Amino acid sequence: MSLLAYAACTILPSMCRPVVAVTKFVGVCSLGLLTGISFSTSYASIKSLLTLPSAPAAHRSFTHLNTTLSTLTTPLTLITTFSLLTSYIFSPSHQKHPYLLLTSILPLASGAYAFTVLSPKSARLEKLIRDNGERGVNGEELKNGMVDWEKASWGVTGLCGSAFAMCVVGIWGDGA
Repeated sequence: MSLLAYAACTILPSMCRPVVAVTKFVGVCSLGLLTGISFSTSYASIKSLLTLPSAPAAHRSFTHLNTTLSTLTTPLTLITTFSLLTSYIFSPSHQKHPYLLLTSILPLASGAYAFTVLSPKSARLEKLIRDNGERGVNGEELKNGMVDWEKASWGVTGLCGSAFAMCVVGIWGDGA
């Protein structure tokens, strides 16, 4: 056996084991944070915005929520995808489980869903304010738009939550 073959068979897999464990841990943690953020946004945030006394205040808060949400979820989505994909790539061939691929793709799918479904709904609310002015906006239209956005945001929660559940079960099955 040559030195190169020996290194490839013994040294590299032992060096990859800590990398795989750390990347799985980072992936699960960031996916859990992403799921929690999307769940709290879907479940509680819009309901509390709808209790504000005026449409302009609700609109300003909704705009701030959207900005903060994209600031938090975009890096978490990228970290989750990168770390779980890295753990799949560096796993030994007998431990390359497809759940790592699926759980790295589902957060990207949730980001694409947010971009294609939630962004147009947010843009529609922005257009409503731009056309009517902040003081002249109809509160019912704003409320209906926010409720519609809330219903659509459950899709992101569902994708992230199913990926998180799959990842936790997969990590438990791996014993890592």
